[in-house]
Amino acid sequence: MKITKFTGVPALKRQLDRHPVYGAVRNIDDLRAFMEHHVYSVWDFMSLLKYLQRDLAPTAMPWMPTGDAAVTSAQRFINEIVVGEETDDGLPDAKGNPTFISHFDLYIGAMEEVGADTAPVKAFLKSVQRNGIEKALKIAKIPEPARQFMQATFGFIGTEKTHIVAAAFALGREQVIPGMFRALLADMNISKRKAPLFYYYLERHIHLDDELHGPLSLKLLSHLCKGSDTKLRAASKAGCEAIEARIAFWSGVQAALPSSRKTLKTK
Repeated sequence: MKITKFTGVPALKRQLDRHPVYGAVRNIDDLRAFMEHHVYSVWDFMSLLKYLQRDLAPTAMPWMPTGDAAVTSAQRFINEIVVGEETDDGLPDAKGNPTFISHFDLYIGAMEEVGADTAPVKAFLKSVQRNGIEKALKIAKIPEPARQFMQATFGFIGTEKTHIVAAAFALGREQVIPGMFRALLADMNISKRKAPLFYYYLERHIHLDDELHGPLSLKLLSHLCKGSDTKLRAASKAGCEAIEARIAFWSGVQAALPSSRKTLKTK
């Protein structure tokens, strides 16, 4: 199944690919502000993924075989994506040995490398642990665009419908991330020398999502919607809503960048 099967999604994807936020990152202060917002979407991505893993490849004792090749394929797809997102290849250590790292922890390292403030997101995660996600979204000090984006994400999860969550994940994340990150690399005024870990994060995501996770996520969504026009329409709607949430998020991030605020003040 191709992305064109999901009504409205291709047009929104093109709009997202052309968002002006990518070119609005003009200096290191802009990059810090960008990352201090974007880190929340890096984190909530994993909740979409882990919901799907919990539903499609649950852990249980004693283990029982599925006896269904299609179900086993879906389990393989989701587990393969989890490996790449939760335990990806990190940069070699000082002795040249391989390392493994989650994309969230990699992003935190990239933030620290450029001097971005990681304290708010770490405090938010502690609040999630203590109070649960609903309360944490209300009480934690979160940038408003990030709060609204996460509310949309957990709204999809709250439907408790696997095909809806899979649509938000496949169409709203895996299918659009390579285009977003390519545009960011092309348009932002930050060199690889200034932010090597951030570049590694972006380039790694482009490679994984374009060549592996993107196709796998579409196969998974196709499996979940197979034979149901109702599910296909619902998946299209969820995919559109997920991309619209990202567009709104990027607009909020752009408005919060120091260069953007200075431009507004001089007008």
